[in-house]
Order: sequence, then structure tokens, then C-alpha cells
Amino acid sequence: MDFTLSEIKIANVNVPKLQMDLQQNKPVTLFLPEASIQLSFVWKFQQNSYPYTNDRGTGDLIVQNAVLSATADSQQEKETCPGHMIISVLKTTMDYEKLRIQLKGGQSWIFQSLIDVILDSLQNQISDFLASVLMNGFIGLINGAFEDGRRQRLLSNGQFIKDERYVDKVQVGNGYISLMFSGYTYLKNNLTDEYLTQGTNSITMNKFNAEMQMAVKDEAFNNVYYIFHKYQNSYSGNNFKAIQQPKLRFTNTGALVAMLVEANETQVEIELIAKPKLFDDLSKVIGRISFEYQAYSIDTVDGLDSEALLTQVVQHMNEVAEQTGFQYNYALMVDIRDFQPIFDPNERVMRLVGDLPQECLPY
Repeated sequence: MDFTLSEIKIANVNVPKLQMDLQQNKPVTLFLPEASIQLSFVWKFQQNSYPYTNDRGTGDLIVQNAVLSATADSQQEKETCPGHMIISVLKTTMDYEKLRIQLKGGQSWIFQSLIDVILDSLQNQISDFLASVLMNGFIGLINGAFEDGRRQRLLSNGQFIKDERYVDKVQVGNGYISLMFSGYTYLKNNLTDEYLTQGTNSITMNKFNAEMQMAVKDEAFNNVYYIFHKYQNSYSGNNFKAIQQPKLRFTNTGALVAMLVEANETQVEIELIAKPKLFDDLSKVIGRISFEYQAYSIDTVDGLDSEALLTQVVQHMNEVAEQTGFQYNYALMVDIRDFQPIFDPNERVMRLVGDLPQECLPY
């Protein structure tokens, strides 16, 4: 006598919360406590001796208060998609409080009375199947959030993506997980040089625990200046010309941008205060970091209205800032515009620090 289940499909999953165990230099362990799962399937009965009875129907398998766990690690995809990150499941397990099967169709009322015997013979297979399918599904969602889904959203909105890649595997410390990548997003799509030779190794590091920290090197912003100075001449105005790309430098209290411009056939050195300005116009999980500029200092030159020139430069730089910026990515849907910028001139980074919300913002 054979009783088999086939065409097993996930009909419904309810996961109230997801927990992670983060320990330094170890793979990440994911926990899904109090999960409820419903599967649909086709059942088939076949008797191998007289009277050779056959029957079939459909059914539901319902698991209540399940605890799923998975150990996951990350690696760079170096062969088929260099620079992209793949998260893989190393091990999955599942325990549950109650499992129920409801058979439908055929002579299901006969086999329903034998369901306890059937469950005893299938529990190990069911547990392994559920743990593997569900956890791989969640890992697929994570990979999709980090990779293809993000690019599709940007491309569908007509944005232009340049030099976005992960530069190292996911790093796990005591109580946090960090993602390291480089990437630049611009709202102009007419650049001609796809492979820059300067400043393309800029890195952001994101740490997630009770709070979120995102550190961006000054190279990231200086590369933005480099691109738009070289290919667009974006930092020249009607009455002045940018001789060199602007250069950003972090201080203990903020950021300064140095410029060398030419006006009335005279070269003038200018410094601007740069205050971070955050945009979420790309999507709820991707945005841009640019700056709002204010006057700081300008050389005094005979025969040149330095203050008027400084005002023009500040106004022009703020106009350009609305169309350019460094891309920041974060998987957790938080309103990063409320985060506090902290400057570290020693490591040449700006950190955006803020508390994670109890609930994520809607996408």
C-alpha cells in the first residue's frame, strides 16, 4: 500500500518576526519564531495487492507555532556577475508545536482516520522540506533586495546607475552586520566614460543593530565632482569657470569644499561649507547624498567683486547639487533623512547614525 503526496505548494505563510544571531567571524543565524505555514498538495493512494484500489484528491497541510532557523553566509559572485553578492543557506532546521493535514476529494474520509499513522511516516520529510523551501525563499528575497530588484526599480524610473558593486563579503561582528559596496547614482544619463580611472574604489560601510551606521568616504563625493567637472563642466557658471574639480575635505565639525575658479581672467581660490543633504527620490530603500553649500572664504583680488562672485558660486553649486549625488543603499526601510551626520577627519568618512524604528516604513 502506497500513500504519496505530490505537487506540494506553499499556500500561505505568516511570520510575525525575524531574529538574527550575529557573532564575529561566524555565519549569520536567522530565526523565524511563531511561524504559521499552510501547504496545498495532491494525495494519491495505491494498493499493490488485491483488490488494487486507487484513489486521489487534494489536501492542506497546516503547521502552527513553527520555529525555523537557518545558517547563512555570503560570498562574492566573481565568475558570472563580478562585484555582486550571493547569500547562501548552509543549514536549515524546523520544530513545530502542531501539524495538521486535511484531505479533500476521493474517499478522503477513509484515509483521514489514518492520518496520525501517515504523519508519523512523513514528519521528517515534511520538516526538512518546509525548512529548506521557506529559508531559501527568504534568502532569495534578501538577494533580490540587494541586487536585481534594486536595479530594476532604478532603471524603470529612468535613472542612471554607474559603478555599483559589492567590494567585500558581508561582515559580521558582535551584534551587527555590515555591508560594504561602492556605487554612484546620477540623474543625468549622458556621460561618455563608463570606466573611470580615478576614485572608483570609494566604499560605504553599513552597520545594522539597534542603530544603523552608514560611513561614506570622501572619495565617493570627490569622484562625483571629478565626473561632472570632466564630462559636464557642471561647476562653471555664467560669469566664472571652474579650473579644477571641487575637492571635499572632512573636518571635526563638518565638511569644506575647495574650488579654484577663473573670473575676469583672474584665478580665485574659494572655500564653501558643505552640509549633507539627503534625498529619497530614487526609492524608499535607495537615495542620494549631496550637499547644501554656504559661503566660507574667498581670496581678495583687486578689481574683482569677491563677495558677488562668492554668492554666484554658492547659488550655482546648490543648483548642481539637486541633480547629482552619491547613492546610498539600505535594505531596512528607514527614514534616513532624520539621521545625524558625524564627521571623522582621521578616517576621512562621514557617518550617518540613527536609531532603527520598531516598524519599517512602508515601501
